[in-house]
Amino acid sequence: MTESSGYRPDQVIRDAAKHGELVVFVGAGASKLCGSPDWRGFAGQVVGKLEKGGVLSFLEAEQLRGLGDSRRTLSIAMALAQKKDINIDFDGILHPGKPNAIGVELYELLSSLRPVFVTTNYDKWLDDTGPGELSPEVRTGGESEPAKRPVQRSKYYLREHLSSALLAERGAVIHLHGSYTEPSSMVVSLKHYIEHYADVRVQAFLSAMFKNYTVLFVGYGLAELEILDYIIRSNESLRTGTAEPRHFLLYAHRSTESVQTGFMEDFFRDQCGVRVIKYCIDEKGYQEVVEVFKSWNMELDVRDPTTLDLQAHLDSCIAAPTTANREAALRLVSKHTELNSYFVNALKDLSWFSALDDAGYFAIQFNPGVREVADAKGTSYMADGWPALRYLEIIAPLADGAQAKRIVEIVRAISLDAQQRSLDNWRTLWSLATIVSNLPLDVLDDSDVDMVRTWVSGRFNSNMVGQELGEQLLPRLLESQEPANWKRALLLVDVLSMVRPQGESE
Repeated sequence: MTESSGYRPDQVIRDAAKHGELVVFVGAGASKLCGSPDWRGFAGQVVGKLEKGGVLSFLEAEQLRGLGDSRRTLSIAMALAQKKDINIDFDGILHPGKPNAIGVELYELLSSLRPVFVTTNYDKWLDDTGPGELSPEVRTGGESEPAKRPVQRSKYYLREHLSSALLAERGAVIHLHGSYTEPSSMVVSLKHYIEHYADVRVQAFLSAMFKNYTVLFVGYGLAELEILDYIIRSNESLRTGTAEPRHFLLYAHRSTESVQTGFMEDFFRDQCGVRVIKYCIDEKGYQEVVEVFKSWNMELDVRDPTTLDLQAHLDSCIAAPTTANREAALRLVSKHTELNSYFVNALKDLSWFSALDDAGYFAIQFNPGVREVADAKGTSYMADGWPALRYLEIIAPLADGAQAKRIVEIVRAISLDAQQRSLDNWRTLWSLATIVSNLPLDVLDDSDVDMVRTWVSGRFNSNMVGQELGEQLLPRLLESQEPANWKRALLLVDVLSMVRPQGESE
């Protein structure tokens, strides 16, 4: 079949694209169309670098190439390179001077699907985005218009990057076996593979991907048993026999191989729960895959994940606040700022504090002022909330040591900024009073009581602030065994007893 109009995407793929649940798993076959070597060629070129560097003789290089197992050859070659301190030019091996046009077209078509990309390839072809951006040549710009460089996608290639929340980052590229840009990240040897797939982060990521998403394999034969294992474990259609396969493999075949192709279809469906999508390569060879995506692009309705989908990802990160999950959640919220309130309001765990602080969630520029609202009845005032302060209210009783000291520093900075800008947001001040009232007393000093004086002397009613301090902080100061806290209790009573001029409070 050579007419692109003859290919139509399965309804499951249509639905996954429409609901933002499509993951495209890219293998070495796709990179070959750009001009990159296959695994045998890659291993052979690494061996060639060792021969050229004097590490191997001609005979040794020839016999290493002839082992018959590309992974084994590559593992031995990489170990020799490390032992002899030989730097391998992976960029030069993986990337030709200029990629083949057909490969560029394939990656542009894949990009238009706007999926999450997962790949076992080390190369860069998925990392650059936009039509024509795969060429390493710098385009010539006019004198007043400099040449543009490629725009980079979000790229993740370390184990510690892996989190199920990455699957909600449309256009992100996840290099499951590392990237050439950091050779130490590349999963190459048998030992690396065993360690990699024994890592709980890798296991959790793959399980979430195959359980919750539709995965389309492109240029990938599923020969690696590590991947097959996770497909089988998470595949409902195999366990129950009631669901249709939700994962798909684009499979190149020749018209003379109909019997063999039928066997492969049965194998992937019955043993792996993967449906084979055939395309015939009689006329154009493996380039025919481009015709498949040309046809699909006209019929797929590609959409972003819904707000509920994104919230579900955040929930999973919050439920298991590992370092990777915290980083993934913060990245997700930074790209979808409408989730900020939902995210912060859901946090109850002290372990998120440093990550939020480093991300600037408590920065003074986010301190909201009071808004004037005019209507037929006159002018009223609205005070916006600051979700990050609500989080500090929750964790203040749990904090101690350096964390408690940092929280009181944040309170002081916000209070000073509010005073300098005359913000008078009573909701912010009430939160600050709640936070201070619940922090360990040893992080407070006399100046903090003076700070409180500014909270109750604004132009708006401060009864809530005074009540919080009087009912929560004052008893703790009085019950303390430290004389310094008794002194602060007297200072606080003086502050709370201030008489406001008549008519000052609004």
